[in-house]
Amino acid sequence: MSPDVFTFFEELAINNHREWFLDNKSRYEAIREEFVEFTAQIIEELSPLDPTIGHPDPKRCLYRINRDLRFTPDKRPYKTHIAFFLSSNGVKRSGEPGYYLQIGQEDYGLHGNCSLGGGIFMPDKEKLAAIRQEIFYNTDDFLSIMNDKNYKKYFGNTFFTTKVLTRAPKGYPNDWEHAGLLKYCDYCTMHEVPNDIVLGDSFKDYVMKVFKASVPLNRFIQRATS
Repeated sequence: MSPDVFTFFEELAINNHREWFLDNKSRYEAIREEFVEFTAQIIEELSPLDPTIGHPDPKRCLYRINRDLRFTPDKRPYKTHIAFFLSSNGVKRSGEPGYYLQIGQEDYGLHGNCSLGGGIFMPDKEKLAAIRQEIFYNTDDFLSIMNDKNYKKYFGNTFFTTKVLTRAPKGYPNDWEHAGLLKYCDYCTMHEVPNDIVLGDSFKDYVMKVFKASVPLNRFIQRATS
């Protein structure tokens, strides 16, 4: 990736207003064009490993830089990162399993200037209940995913989530030895990538290694929610 991907978003974080953005729009368009091409390359390599993502138009997998200001007191007009989401059903929205990559400034609870991973974020109640049930009845399968050496290398033993319950969900024994696995409200893997790798020649290969480590979790979620 071009070094300006970091410089641009650093400056945007300081000058988050329409006038500055319009004056620097050509820089953003160059970053976006490069990111679209990068997204296309990832889709080409990831689709054989997880055919559920299909071969979507990479432009449609990117998020808009404009922030949704309708329900927030924070009226900054622009996000300070660029991101894509490759969804299992081809729809770019929360609540579906898929693969996410974000580059720019730390934002939305993520750490570092580049974060990526897989899994499911903000599933609806029915899907969350189905995932928890699948974990409860197929615990060994789930633990084998989390204990895989590549999974642990990139993601450790926790999930990126909006909330962790203090007790096991209703209907499950709180004293079950693996009750902690049922307390997450999201089941996302997330890995922080150092800046020098993002700007280096091996970035695509690095991203693919991380996404590959997320594939088994996504398959488990797909099985639970199908």
